[in-house]
Amino acid sequence: MSETGKVDAKEFLRPILFGLAEEDLEELAAAAVQRFYPPGATIIREGEEGNAVYFIVEGSVEVVKQFENGTERFLHTSGPGEPFGEMALLQEGGRTATVRAIEPLTVLEIGREPFLKVLARSPSLSVRILVRLTGRLRDADRQAIEDLSRANEELTRALKQLKRLDQTKTDFIQVSAHELRTPVAALLGYAQMMQQHPKVREDPELSMLVDGVVTSTRRLHRVFNSILDVSKLMAGGLRVIRNPMSVASVFETLQIEFQEVLEERRLSLELVGLDALPPYSGDPDLLYKVFYHLVNNAIKYTPDGGRITISGRTVDVDDLGKCLEIVVEDTGIGIAPEDLELIFEKFYRTGEVALHSSSTTKFKGGGAGLGLAIAQGIVKAHGGRIWAESPGYDEETCPGSRFVVQLPLQQEAVALPGG
Repeated sequence: MSETGKVDAKEFLRPILFGLAEEDLEELAAAAVQRFYPPGATIIREGEEGNAVYFIVEGSVEVVKQFENGTERFLHTSGPGEPFGEMALLQEGGRTATVRAIEPLTVLEIGREPFLKVLARSPSLSVRILVRLTGRLRDADRQAIEDLSRANEELTRALKQLKRLDQTKTDFIQVSAHELRTPVAALLGYAQMMQQHPKVREDPELSMLVDGVVTSTRRLHRVFNSILDVSKLMAGGLRVIRNPMSVASVFETLQIEFQEVLEERRLSLELVGLDALPPYSGDPDLLYKVFYHLVNNAIKYTPDGGRITISGRTVDVDDLGKCLEIVVEDTGIGIAPEDLELIFEKFYRTGEVALHSSSTTKFKGGGAGLGLAIAQGIVKAHGGRIWAESPGYDEETCPGSRFVVQLPLQQEAVALPGG
C-alpha cells in the first residue's frame, strides 16, 4: 500500500477485533488515524508515556529492550494485523520497550481514551488482549531463561578458566618467591659475615657500604617472605600451629626491633594493658607477623614526632565469645571511609605512597602493599577478625587510625579456602 492509499479502518479492524459490538467497532474506526513510517523509524520509545495503541496494516516492526550502557536486547517482531503498544495503556505507565519499523510501515493509531473506553465495555476484547499479553510474556520468559542459561554456561566456562589461571599465577608466585628467597638468604648471610669482618669494621667507608648491602638484602628477604605468605593464603595452605604464648612478649620484641627507627623519627610507642592479658593459644610466628605489619603500618603513616599506642584487654563478643582485643592506634594521616575495607586487599595502598625503593618505615615509605592482607589472613585463620577505624584521611590535621584485632580464646583454627 502506498502512502496515498486509504485503508478502511472498520473493515481492517473487524477480523482483528472479532466479536466486538458494531457500535464499538465503529467508534474505534472513527478514532483511528492512518500513519506511515520509513524503515528504521522509531514509533514507540522506551520510557515515554503510552498514549496510543497501533495496529499494523502493512510492513513489520521489531521490539527491543534498551539498557543504560547503550546495548539493547531483541524481544520479538510483529507483522500485519498485530497490535503493539497496548501494554502501556493497560498498566498506565511508561513504554516498556522500543518499537522500530523494519520496512516501510503503515499503521492505524488509536488514542488512549477511545481505546480504553471501548475496552471497558467489551469483556471479550479485554480477554483477548490479556491472552495476547500473557503469551508475549511467556515467550519473553522463555527467551530470558534460554539467554540466562547460555550466559551461565559461558560464565561457568570463564570461571573454570579463571580458576586455572589463578592457580597457575599462585603457583608461579610461590615458586618464584621461594627460588628467589633462597639465594637472597644466602646473600644476607654472607653480607652479615662481611659486616663482622675485622677489615670491614676497621674501614668506615667499607663498613657503610656493607651495612647498606645488609639493610637492602634484609628488606628484599622480607618482601619474598611476604609474597610467600600471601601465596599460601591464596592457596589455602596456611597452617596454624598453636602453642601457649604471651601477646605482651610479642610487642616487647617488636618495640626492640623498631627502636632505632622510632628514635630516628621521634615516634613514641606505648604499650597499655598487655601484661594483664591471659596466655593465648596461637601460632607465635604467624601472630608476630600480624602485629609486625600493624606496627610497621602505623610507623609508615604517622608523621615524625607522632605517637603509637598499643592496648590490650579481654572482651565478650556475641559471635566469638571471650576474646583478646588488641588495638594499634596512631596519630597518623588517617584512612578515608571508602578505603577502610579496601586496605586489606592485596597490593592496595592509600594515599600517594612513594613508588621508589624507600624504606618501609619512612613516612609514607614504599612497600609491596601486602602487610595488611597477610595480617587479615592470619587473624581469620585463628578464627578472629580484624578491622580498621578512622575519622578520615587528612595529612594536615592527622586524625589517626585504629586497627582492632579480636582473637577468640576458645576457638580452634579455621581452614581458609583457596583463592
